[in-house]
Amino acid sequence: MTEPTRVQAAAYQPPDGGGRPPRSRRPRVWLLATIAGLAVLALGAWFVFTAVAVTVNVSPAPDRLAIEGGWSLPVGERYLLRPGEYRVVADKAGYRQLTETFTVTLDGDDVFGFEMRKKPGRLQLETEPAETTVLIDGETVGQTPLEPIELEPGEHRLTVRAPRHQTAEQTVSIEGMEKLQTLSVSLTPAWAPVEITSEPAGATLMVDGEDRGPTPQMVELGAGEHELQLAQSGYRTWTRRIEVVADEPQSLGPIELQPAPGRLAVSSQPAGASVTVDGDYRGRTPVEVALSPDTDSTVRVARAGHRSVTREVRLAADERDSLEVELTPIVGDVRISVTPTDAEVYVDDERRGTGSQTLSLTAVAHDIRVSKPGYAPFEAEVTPKPGETQRIEARLLTEDAAALAKFPDAERTPAGGTMRLMPTGRFTMGAPRREQGARSNEVRREVKLTRPFYIGVHEVTNERFRRFRSGHSSGIVARKTLDNDDQPVARVSWDDAVAYCNWLSDQAGLPRAYSGGERVTPVTTGYRLPTEAEWAWAARFAGGRSLKYPWGDAMPPTGRAGNYADASAADLLDERLQDYDDGHAAAAPVGRFAANALGLFDLGGNVAEWTHDRYSANPGSGGVEADPFGPSSGSARVVRGSSWRHGRITPLRLSYREAGSSPRDDLGFRVARYAE
Repeated sequence: MTEPTRVQAAAYQPPDGGGRPPRSRRPRVWLLATIAGLAVLALGAWFVFTAVAVTVNVSPAPDRLAIEGGWSLPVGERYLLRPGEYRVVADKAGYRQLTETFTVTLDGDDVFGFEMRKKPGRLQLETEPAETTVLIDGETVGQTPLEPIELEPGEHRLTVRAPRHQTAEQTVSIEGMEKLQTLSVSLTPAWAPVEITSEPAGATLMVDGEDRGPTPQMVELGAGEHELQLAQSGYRTWTRRIEVVADEPQSLGPIELQPAPGRLAVSSQPAGASVTVDGDYRGRTPVEVALSPDTDSTVRVARAGHRSVTREVRLAADERDSLEVELTPIVGDVRISVTPTDAEVYVDDERRGTGSQTLSLTAVAHDIRVSKPGYAPFEAEVTPKPGETQRIEARLLTEDAAALAKFPDAERTPAGGTMRLMPTGRFTMGAPRREQGARSNEVRREVKLTRPFYIGVHEVTNERFRRFRSGHSSGIVARKTLDNDDQPVARVSWDDAVAYCNWLSDQAGLPRAYSGGERVTPVTTGYRLPTEAEWAWAARFAGGRSLKYPWGDAMPPTGRAGNYADASAADLLDERLQDYDDGHAAAAPVGRFAANALGLFDLGGNVAEWTHDRYSANPGSGGVEADPFGPSSGSARVVRGSSWRHGRITPLRLSYREAGSSPRDDLGFRVARYAE
């Protein structure tokens, strides 16, 4: 065992210069290393606490994968990345390099997926025939033979074309990854050989209008439908349409050509005659007909109202000839009497002069027309008979009269009332200002009525109104009843009257004239109240002259002119006609007094009447009004005609008009409607 070395203390000698001993450098290095280590640890801790665990999936799995753009720490299959933008770079054989960016956020997705794209593939195309046009996805790529075509992976539409071949189309699936694929395409010929022979030979062959030479003939025709013709002098042209199937040969023949017919041009005087050959109809002259060659044919030419002509004709093959015949008319006389005498007469639209005359016409149907301006034309059809004179009377009506003649003079309503057809015309409504009894609302105005209309012969009675509304009562006044079946209905509002009109229209199957209390536009042929103009026309202008009163032009009424306030109403009314007695204190049964010139009753007296028009004190537009229906606004309606309560000059006049807005015991209505 070795003796231990002894360490002896030595006296301390301070360094030169005295003072403090020198510092050691080792503690400073240690301190710096410690600080650096702590900084690294702090930085690592900071990175760990501020990084996000991210999964980066690349499909298919790459041969090399790199994350660029910042610190990344792989942890198993994940990466620790701080928020920010990064780039993934991946490589794999047969695929395009993947370079994509992605952004990492504290709240974002922690899984990022990327797909690598295959590199293009190459297609080596072999075709039969060798020279073809190739299209990929509709774009021409060239003529074969071609170098390998570079195509993106996936399906592509391949089209191969060549003259006289059917186009081939198919879908090609390209694998990609720089792989070479080979495809062979054989095109089917788009034609087929067609052999054509004829008897006799030497006929000219036409294919779709193109001369292909004489038969016999072998022609190559494209697939599809073709028109073939064989033509040879002296023979009928042979025509047929054939269907050619690609690569399938056909043989036609021998085709036996038929001798050509003879051609006969047939004309007649007059023209338009029918032509038959051996009983078969061949058309109307002038016409060319075909005849069997070297055969006798019976040709007959006939026209209504004329004697027919028959000829025997024989023609050689392909021979041409003509036949002209003059047809003898068969006539009869027609005596036409014309009124007015200067009206023009037309036969089959040909003018034959004016006035009455005897016409010698062929024995066929003829259209007769007689016309004159301002009159409705007369038209008739007549078939003359030989040896016999037929008679026609053509009496022209004015246009207005003709319009009315289309309709019956009278008709019945579904409730049993009678209506009479009114003529159209032009007149002046209102009264002169100086006329005794005239009021300021009786403004004169020009009106024309252009549409024929029907108007009730009588006012609507209680019985006919109660067919619509069974519980209605017209009431009693001073112990005088107004409610008998044959008395005019009273105590009805304007709306009640309109509802009754619509009910009549429904019963008759006519379109309603009112909807929601307003008239339908355009005006229908349904039942309605007469317009003020229609009422005035029917009441004042009966017989072609303007009347002041229902009975004439002077006061007082004479005889039994109508039901007014008179001596019989002395206990009921204060104002009345002193020297007149109609026998009825209140309303009388309808039709008890004389009708006016148009056959209408009680247009004066009995009850006043609702009209269609809204009330205005100054109606009219200043010009001539055609078929007016009154103002478009206003709450009151026009009431026309006097009643059993009236005995003074003012209301007894036919021009009297007043406004009405509520029912009265002396107010009723009658109905009207357009004829068409």
